[in-house]
Amino acid sequence: MEENRRGARRADAFRIGSLVAEAGSAPIDCLVWDQSETGAQIEVEDGQAVPDAFTLTVTAYARPRSCKVVWRRGRKLGIIFTA
Repeated sequence: MEENRRGARRADAFRIGSLVAEAGSAPIDCLVWDQSETGAQIEVEDGQAVPDAFTLTVTAYARPRSCKVVWRRGRKLGIIFTA
């Protein structure tokens, strides 16, 4: 059995989002699989193309969130919200 090391409980989200590394760069589309107050699990087409820090905008929410990647497994990434 895997130990849950998350600080907050995650709920299924299954929402479309996009991330932007810096102002003026092209957005990268993503799928948000699950999310909590402190982070989320996202999936992108190319996990290695995603920088270590970026701004995530989820279509269901108006407020963009600053994020940092904490793990990578192929196309899926675990992120924490930094602001």
